[in-house]
This record gives sequence, structure tokens and C-alpha cells, in this order.
Amino acid sequence: MPLSGDSQNSSPLSQTALLIAVLVSTMALGAFPIVGTAVVATALAADLDMSLTLFGAGVALNTLFGGLFAPLSGRLADLYGGKWSCVFVLVSSGLGLMVVALGRSSFELILGLLISSYGQGACNPATNKLVAERAAPGSRGTMTGIKQSGVQLGILLGGFTLPALSIWVNWRFAIGLYAVMALLGAALAAAALPDSREELTKDSRVAGGTENSSLPRSVSLLALYALCMGCVVGGVGRYTVLFAENALDMSNVRAGLVAGLPGGLAIATRIIWARLAEHRIAPPKALAIQSFLTVLVMLMLLAAVGVGSWIMWPAAVLSALGLNAWNAVAMLSVIIGVPQNQSGRASGRVVMGFMAGLTMGGFLTGLVADVTGGYETAWASLLVLSILATLLALRSTNQQGLAPTV
Repeated sequence: MPLSGDSQNSSPLSQTALLIAVLVSTMALGAFPIVGTAVVATALAADLDMSLTLFGAGVALNTLFGGLFAPLSGRLADLYGGKWSCVFVLVSSGLGLMVVALGRSSFELILGLLISSYGQGACNPATNKLVAERAAPGSRGTMTGIKQSGVQLGILLGGFTLPALSIWVNWRFAIGLYAVMALLGAALAAAALPDSREELTKDSRVAGGTENSSLPRSVSLLALYALCMGCVVGGVGRYTVLFAENALDMSNVRAGLVAGLPGGLAIATRIIWARLAEHRIAPPKALAIQSFLTVLVMLMLLAAVGVGSWIMWPAAVLSALGLNAWNAVAMLSVIIGVPQNQSGRASGRVVMGFMAGLTMGGFLTGLVADVTGGYETAWASLLVLSILATLLALRSTNQQGLAPTV
């Protein structure tokens, strides 16, 4: 997996290992504040004497402001390069987590989540920029899949380590430990990664600058696709356990396994899909397949009450192939389909679409389920959005760099 750019007097293997470490840690820790606080939510809420509703509002603000920060972070990535963009993400996450760990009131919790919201929205633009700069063509699909799996790795690590650390010490120590990890990661990235600002200035001069240049039409279609799929992810991801327990009479353990299985499998499926999208299947076609698989998932959820809970297991596997893996292909589409000096802005626009969908999907799915007294209307609405996403992907024409490489 060769890297582009200067060798910096180190072996290609060590360069690759360093790049992967920075990419994975940026994705995992950039999204970690809402993951980590969710795992320790009960102890945290009791310690700070706050309602779970207020806690949920703080998490929603993190996602909302993450989406608002995404376009800005994309422009900063184009200006300062992937190295410093990843450093900004890790510093944002580290400082936000530290404020949460040291906080003594609900205000400080929300402040910490707001500080870390920049990293939430910036982790994709930052890492996309770094892959575009440092990964050689032919290895970008694998590299993108690996770094997109960083989010799932962060979820698994949080789920395994935070409860134990909270019992052995307390939740503040557990969250604070990850804050220190993020800040140490920022220091490592700043010290060890080569700086690309001189190359960016030269590329910008050759391209005539990026501020006033228009993005390819495919980016707008991809942002709309991300909006639709974000709504589905938000709805299905937040209500699968409740649906399985309340509508299908599954136990809490089985419902949790059904909900967690797609995320675990997605560590592998994101890598596989991203590699396929660079070498075998054009990204728009890959995205169309993934959203069509999501259509099948929604049909299974609609049929679940009638046919039985067994259908949730194949639905979980299909989710791992489509609903939980499309983000890797979408990010690769930006990396290989947009000029490098625009990849930050393009990533920011797509991420803003996804995070807007994530925020709306979770809220509206719960609202519709409450109003109608069941999940059928909510699942049907998400089915329509899945179909719309498939049509958007099919409509997206191959732009420069979107054809798969052999």
C-alpha cells in the first residue's frame, strides 16, 4: 500500500502504519464523544443530577453542530491540509471529552459536547483530505475502508472498556482517559506526519484557487444521497432495539445482538466495499447497490410483525452490507472523484447532508411511531427514502476519477 509524497526518510511500511494510525484514531475519537457519553449515560446523568431528556438534547446538539461545522471544516482542510485537519479534530475531541470528565453540571456536559462537535463534523473531511494527499492511487479504496471502520472500532472499544473502567474507578476517569488519548494522538500527528501546506499552495495556484470554483454536480447528488441514507441510519439505528422488544417480543439480549451485529460486521464490509469501488465497481453503482439492499432491509422490517422475529437476523446481515457500509463508498467517491484541492469542501457538503439526515431521521422516526402507535408508517417512510437514494445514485454519472481502477 504505497504512499504518495515524500518519504520523509522512513520506510514505506512505517509511513503506511503511521497514516493508518492517524486515520483510524481521527475517525474513532472524532465520533467518540457521543459514543462514550452514551455508554456511561446512566451514571453520568445521576452524578450530574440531570434528566435523560436533557442528556439526549446535549447529544443532539453535538450532531447538529457537527453538521453545521462540516462545510467550514472542509474549507479548512483545503487550506491547511489533511495533517492539521486531523490534529484539529483530535484536539476538539480531546478538549470536549476533558470538559465532560471534569464537569460538575449539565451546562458543562453540554459545553463539552459542543466543543467536541467540531471533531464530529470534521473527521470525515480531514481524513478524506489526508487519504487524497498521502495514499497512492490503487490503495485509496482499502485505506478509506480501513479509516471508515474506525468509527465502528471506537464504538466497540467504548462498549468494552468504559463500563469496566466506570466500575473499577468511575465514569470521569473512563471519559478522561479517552480525552488524554485524543490529545496524545493530536501531538503524534502534529509531530510525525509530513506537512502538505506548501504542496496545497502550489496546487491551489495551478488550479486557480478553490474558494470560488464550483464543485462537480456529482457532489450535490452525493450530498442528497447522504441526506436520505442518514435519515434511514438515524431511524433504524436508534429504534431497532425498541422495535424488536416491543413489537416482536424479543428479549433485550437478542434485540441488542440484532442491533449490534451490523455494526460489528461493518468493520469488514466497509473495507471490502471501498476496495471494490476503487477497483471493480464504479462508486455510483456501488452506492445504488447498497441503497437497494437497504430497501430490502426496510421491506423486511415492514414484514417482521407478520412473519416473525427470525427475519431480523437476515435484515441485520443486509444492513451490514448496505446501510452500515455505504459511507465508505461515499467518502471514496469524494477522494477519487473530486480534484484534490476541492476534496475538503466536497467532503464537508456530503457530511453535512449525512448529519442532517441522521438528526432528522432519529427524531422523526420516534415522533411518527408515537403518533401512529406503531412502526409501520415510520418504516414505510424510510423505505421511500431508500428508494429515492437508489434513484439518486443511479442518476449520478461518472465524473473524472469515478471509474474503477484495475
